[in-house]
Amino acid sequence: MPDFKIVISDPETKQLKIMKVKVKVDENVKSIDGEKDGKALPIAKLNSKLKQALNLDKLLTLQIEKQEGDKKVKIKVHFLVQIDDSLPDNEVHISKNIAEKFGAEDFEALAYRTKAFQISIDQSKLNLFGTKIGDKINLVISDTPFTLKITGGSDNSGFPMRPDISGPAKRRVLVSGPPGYIPREDGERKRKMLRGDTISNEIVQINTVIVR
Repeated sequence: MPDFKIVISDPETKQLKIMKVKVKVDENVKSIDGEKDGKALPIAKLNSKLKQALNLDKLLTLQIEKQEGDKKVKIKVHFLVQIDDSLPDNEVHISKNIAEKFGAEDFEALAYRTKAFQISIDQSKLNLFGTKIGDKINLVISDTPFTLKITGGSDNSGFPMRPDISGPAKRRVLVSGPPGYIPREDGERKRKMLRGDTISNEIVQINTVIVR
């Protein structure tokens, strides 16, 4: 079975606090199976003072800009936060394995609270068939539990799910707004092929928000 691509957004991440931090490889930060291919989140260690300064919860994003040929490329990696108050202020420690994505073991990066990230989950390990938009699910990512609310999704042909269409099937319906249709003028409506509100084996992406 193909993987579910689960997009997870944090509704409490609004005005970001962005800080420049020192990032170092630490042999005490262990790599997690699946972190390189998007099936797990890597760990980032930092002290509680930095966590508070960045207004973090469970998640941290590190971002750099690096030159590749004649253009600059942004590299962003999302991490699960672990607190270690023995670390210096303004310093984040990561594994050697994940540092390869940045191309360095000792560098400066922008750090901020993660707004959204995507993770791949094997469908055979997470049975979501029959769950609907609005339902809550429990998901463990890299040994960290999350409660998520399903807000939408799309199937293997790119047709989006609609909360106002019951069931898992595709239907051609008259709609006046998103998801699946953005009117060009007020009051404009159009008949579109859309998915129902229920997850089936044809759904490949599921959109969720973190529930606290």
